[in-house]
Amino acid sequence: MSYTLTRHLRLGLNFVDKTGIRHRWIKRGKDPEIASSLAQKMAEWNKKDPEIDFRVDIGYRYTRPSRKIVLSERLKFRKELKSNIQLEKAAKNRTLTAPMDGVYQEWCATSAPFHIQETAEYFNVFDDLFGSAYFTPINMLDIRYDQGDLDALVHQGNLLQPSETSRKPTVTYNGLNDALYTLVLTTPDCHLTEEKAEYLHWMIGNIPGNDVSKGAEICDYLQPFPPRGIGFCRYVFVLYRQEKVIDFSKYKRPENCKNLAARTFSTYEFYRDLQDLMTPCGLAFFQAKWDSTLTDFFHNVLEMKEPWFEYDFPVHTLPPQKWIPFRKPFNLYLDKYKHPKELGEELLLEKLKEVHPFEKPPPPLKYPQSIPLPRGNPSWLNDDIKRRRARTGKWKYM
Repeated sequence: MSYTLTRHLRLGLNFVDKTGIRHRWIKRGKDPEIASSLAQKMAEWNKKDPEIDFRVDIGYRYTRPSRKIVLSERLKFRKELKSNIQLEKAAKNRTLTAPMDGVYQEWCATSAPFHIQETAEYFNVFDDLFGSAYFTPINMLDIRYDQGDLDALVHQGNLLQPSETSRKPTVTYNGLNDALYTLVLTTPDCHLTEEKAEYLHWMIGNIPGNDVSKGAEICDYLQPFPPRGIGFCRYVFVLYRQEKVIDFSKYKRPENCKNLAARTFSTYEFYRDLQDLMTPCGLAFFQAKWDSTLTDFFHNVLEMKEPWFEYDFPVHTLPPQKWIPFRKPFNLYLDKYKHPKELGEELLLEKLKEVHPFEKPPPPLKYPQSIPLPRGNPSWLNDDIKRRRARTGKWKYM
């Protein structure tokens, strides 16, 4: 491109190409040398005021063990292993197995609370439940759904099917024997009538120590039911440590409650009312997606029509049709303004020409674009034949 043409383009002036057609380039926005980059614009859009937007730690203080001490203990343990002849023989014979229970216990005692906190922040759990607050889960939750031979475990955002979570889970944790706890299961994703509302799936209060069975069931268990079409939903277990016995009559739900309006819940309001009496100390969550078992659940258990969400595409609008469209392929232009029923009728008639009631349909062409085109055809007809062979455009429904 010459300097004159470049200057005309940047100034938004008219210019004439080699074919003699006059064009006009309209300048939009600033020049690349002046305009901000996408990273700069994103930083400007997401800029937060430190006096307003700040995080509040509402949990217990947890101090990570010294890295130096942990590494020294690991080094000492390695030296002991190297001096063990039996372990050396097992390593050479490739029969040595790692003690997974010991690895898990070491992880729980060192980095687990911070890893769980980082995962919850990644999945936006704290923002959707507690607003600008967060906490470090110092109590490790072990949640299992009984599936017979192999239990379905709840970790940090793993995927479980609704059919696997239909029954009440078994919950254990490393709680203090002389303390009281509250366990809540809620979901911030799939409320059907209200925005930024949750469904309460389970609540047990005044749990003595780590014996969940002895706690008072404030709201009985209701299995997750992510509706069809909304994707993955998060289901969060939150464990609170109480300062004393709490009266949960305000949050008491009827026994075997199937009314979704009665199960509407807000973790933010719940904790704000009881923040002087309890502190969050444990967290675990999983994700679930619709499966076929939920159809019977909605109809027979909840006794309601099954909700089904679909994307509502906007109606495609076209400019008014011109009598003589300039520089437009007339066949494509006319097909664009045909009624869908009329276009579907034409495609059906063309498809019936290729179908014989007593013979097998012809096999598809292996290399459709390598077959010579008929001679004497106009260019628009040859282009239409190419689209028909490649099944593109209106012919993709053939």
